[in-house]
Amino acid sequence: MSMNRWMMAACAAVVASSGCTGSQVDPEQEILLSGKVLKEDGQPLADTLLKMNRSANSSCIFSFFGGLDWKSTKTQANGSFSEELLGADTRSGGLARCFELRIPPAGTGGNHGYASFVIQTDTVQVPLLQQWTGKPSVATQADGVSVSYEGLTASQAGNSGTHTLVVRKSSNPVWVSRNVSSPVPLNDDLLEDAADLQATVSIQRDVELNETKFDIYNEGDDVALPRRGRVPLSRGAGCTYPEAPATCPLTDGDLASTVTFPQGTLAVTVQLAQPKVLRKAVVRNLDMSFGATRTTELVLEGSTDGTTWVPLANLGGIGSGTIVIVHPFYEATLSHPTALSQVRLRAAGTSLSDDRPFYIEHLSELSLFE
Repeated sequence: MSMNRWMMAACAAVVASSGCTGSQVDPEQEILLSGKVLKEDGQPLADTLLKMNRSANSSCIFSFFGGLDWKSTKTQANGSFSEELLGADTRSGGLARCFELRIPPAGTGGNHGYASFVIQTDTVQVPLLQQWTGKPSVATQADGVSVSYEGLTASQAGNSGTHTLVVRKSSNPVWVSRNVSSPVPLNDDLLEDAADLQATVSIQRDVELNETKFDIYNEGDDVALPRRGRVPLSRGAGCTYPEAPATCPLTDGDLASTVTFPQGTLAVTVQLAQPKVLRKAVVRNLDMSFGATRTTELVLEGSTDGTTWVPLANLGGIGSGTIVIVHPFYEATLSHPTALSQVRLRAAGTSLSDDRPFYIEHLSELSLFE
């Protein structure tokens, strides 16, 4: 496959989320890109290089197509910057390119940010950007911890957005809480007895300015979480799925590792040592196969004999028609009164095509609590 056809195919693969957009800019057109960057305290970020990435199309995927550190521009004493481009810089054939302007980190705590956008006009005014650490802190509670953080300063007022908290181990996510506000509670079922966990809060905003749409993202500093002691009932339990090993990797307490299932896997079953009445299930890093958006059912079911199954939880919401919105992380409350010896995660759906089959592709851990 030629490079151009590969790029077009890759863009088509993400069309459901962002789409491929044709360029409306003449190759010879002169373009002025400008904006301003502030420190977290609202003071100008002066005399600082801003790195700019450029994708191969409007999908805003930079690591796949190159274009990292494509250009840089320097802020002035008042934090403002400007950069002159040509229309040809913004195009890849007939496609518009996506650009990403990086927000330099403040200190060494891991914070960073960016504004991504597609250029379709000769004047692009980037919304006010700002460094943000979040100044996170952790407090211990009776059943878990809470993470507090500080929002962006008043200079960002009016730009609505949503905060997300991610718990990581060795840079791998083990839990995600969406649409949070400070303080964010994390109960012991979510943390289990894992060591060396860190939490990070981010904020994502969509801003439209002078006919250009911007996706603005800030991720704050990491904060270490204290080790807790909750051990799920399912720890060390066996599991069944195609080509499953003798020791189940889904109940071993290694929250950061991820299992890749064989193609065609539609159910994963955990077998408890003895029947128990269950109160909660925690699902981590669940992912369906690439392109499998036609998920019609995603459920947790329980059984006493492995033959008759009862519904325990319906995971995710219903999107357009009968398509289930699949999220990687679930905390499901279980209320079935009968002691169960087996719990399975089961999916049903339709493959988009022969080369894009439907199945459960990834899962890190399926934890059960009594």
